Amino acid sequence: MRIVEVHPNRRAVTLRVDVEEDLWTLKTLLKPGDYVVGRTARDVQSGRGEEKERRVITVKLKVKAVEFQPFTGRLRIAGIIVEGPEEYGVVGKHHSMTLQAGATITVEREEGWSERALERMRGSGPRGRALLVALDYEEYALAVISAVGYKIAEEGMLRLPSKGDEGRERALEEALASLAQRCVEIASSNEASMIMVVGPGFLKEELAERLRAMAPSMPVFTDAASMGGTAGVEEAMRRQSTMERLRELAVIDAEKVFAEFMELAAREADRVAYGLEDVRSVAKLKVVKELLIVDSALYDLDRGEDFASILEDAEKGGARITFVPEDSPAGRRLLALGSVLAVLRYPVPREARQLSG
Repeated sequence: MRIVEVHPNRRAVTLRVDVEEDLWTLKTLLKPGDYVVGRTARDVQSGRGEEKERRVITVKLKVKAVEFQPFTGRLRIAGIIVEGPEEYGVVGKHHSMTLQAGATITVEREEGWSERALERMRGSGPRGRALLVALDYEEYALAVISAVGYKIAEEGMLRLPSKGDEGRERALEEALASLAQRCVEIASSNEASMIMVVGPGFLKEELAERLRAMAPSMPVFTDAASMGGTAGVEEAMRRQSTMERLRELAVIDAEKVFAEFMELAAREADRVAYGLEDVRSVAKLKVVKELLIVDSALYDLDRGEDFASILEDAEKGGARITFVPEDSPAGRRLLALGSVLAVLRYPVPREARQLSG
């Protein structure tokens, strides 16, 4: 998720929910007595007798319960409305606010949000780093994206000759060659795992092809944006399609954890666990260092609640959790292992796991 603003005394934080991991982070952060301000749909009196109509309104909700809803990819926050439009008479009423990716909300805590809570907010979202390039025929910007947000690494103008100038094509070729070189250098120095190129028209595709030729092992993707430069970066970061593509970083991260898992399974089997029952037992012991889970596991009709309890225990134990897309190669391998696996901080013998279960 992206922190938009930390208000004075850290009592309130405005943030944007970008991906499913952010919903789970909020599930584990919010507690009864906190407040959530956001837009929500509610049936309200229309002013024509007893008739009601559904309206989208902004309310402040005092939290009573928070539920990650299986099968929907949504977070349900139940509570009492303490602030809302006077004309609808909603203050004091029970209400459930449903959040999904793309929502912007403000969360408040009377005693203020701790630095650890803020770090968890900043750290939620796609893992790893990516380089985002926003380009049009006038300007460009290179931004390094990580779980804590993004920073502009470089920006500039292409300074091409006018459209009728016979040297324009050559100047464009040279500008793209130079920019591609800078992209590869900045991606390498910042340990980025992928590059995204956004912008209007076909220019982004031309740059992407150059990048694929220069760095064949680096995944390069493109997406639409109405402009280049820093404004293009900001536009891309607001697009859900960008955030979905950045989830590819989770797959790259998952491969690293898989490699560690396989190595430990061969030489130190008590340092790993896989499958629902095995991972549930070690999660209860708060010894999980890395947890991989297929993103569809929470929506499993029969076992969704069991997987949710694993996530909750792993979170309490300080595990690093990565959701893996089911349709990725890593996701398919993970499905064969029971949809979830864990790398432990230290060995836990099988008999100790049976006791915890």
